[in-house]
Amino acid sequence: MIEMHRRNSLLLLLISIFYFTQIIFNIVIEGIESIFPPAIFFGIFGLIMILLILKKVNAKFTMYVMVGSMYIYFYYLLNDSPYLVNYLFMWLALPLSAIYQQIKAVLMSGIASIILTFYSFFYLHDEIFPNVIKEDFIYLVLFGIFITIFHITFILKIRAANDKLQDLAYHDPLTGAANRLLLKEKFDVMKYENVDSIALLFLDMNGFKNVNDTYGHEVGDQLLQIIVLRIDGVLRDTDLLCRLGGDEFIVLTSNIDQSIVEKIADRIQSALEKPMILDQHIINVSASIGWHYTTEVLNANLDEMIKEADRAMYKEKELKDLPGSTIN
Repeated sequence: MIEMHRRNSLLLLLISIFYFTQIIFNIVIEGIESIFPPAIFFGIFGLIMILLILKKVNAKFTMYVMVGSMYIYFYYLLNDSPYLVNYLFMWLALPLSAIYQQIKAVLMSGIASIILTFYSFFYLHDEIFPNVIKEDFIYLVLFGIFITIFHITFILKIRAANDKLQDLAYHDPLTGAANRLLLKEKFDVMKYENVDSIALLFLDMNGFKNVNDTYGHEVGDQLLQIIVLRIDGVLRDTDLLCRLGGDEFIVLTSNIDQSIVEKIADRIQSALEKPMILDQHIINVSASIGWHYTTEVLNANLDEMIKEADRAMYKEKELKDLPGSTIN
């Protein structure tokens, strides 16, 4: 959602640059009086867009309003100044819409471009297409369909590449759990959305070094993968499991009270205490879990919450004096 708000701001900037480029052409062709009344419509739409962005109105709604406003503006522009150059400028709205990397936005833009092409060809034909026979209209439509499909294909390719890059950038390559970068981003999103509460659980596996020392790091890596699967199995879809490194993990959750945090810790502990079978050996593990909880979301600091949860974890480890992993 934050990224889409950024794209809304970027599109508004590009539209403004595009608009002032376009009016320079019109001034050269017709003089300064040619930019009115379309300039009035642009000013109105521009103010609406600025308000939507500043007020952080639903990002998708703002996206559709921005795309729709571009074509409403072009409709009035083509009626007021029916020139081929303005018709060609209209087609630039399609790649501008592709900035969102949203197929619906591109489809909306492609359909609107074809509709305006139909309107321009049959109702403004003598002004814009004086030397084009009406039988050639089908080629303009095919061009519109082709360019729309091209942008959709491009978006799908970009999405696939971005997914791979994000997976590498945001996830631990061994276990698939989130890494610290994604933890920070998720934490910032929670603060941005102003959730009611944020809780952070710090997990440290007890005696994990015994496994590595006895069977080697390959078995230790397999054990970490199973641990992540078991923890994920007791979390909500909105919770985030992050591997800090080694055998240390963080669980980030929100919109819960302190009693629920304790229940989450108990569920994780119960899931981990079930015996794990690796390389024909039964391995029993447990974790020391500390947590920190706050309802002061806007003032919350990720590093401070990690430190507090870490301290709570060590207190639990000292109190219970856990023996760690056992191997059979």
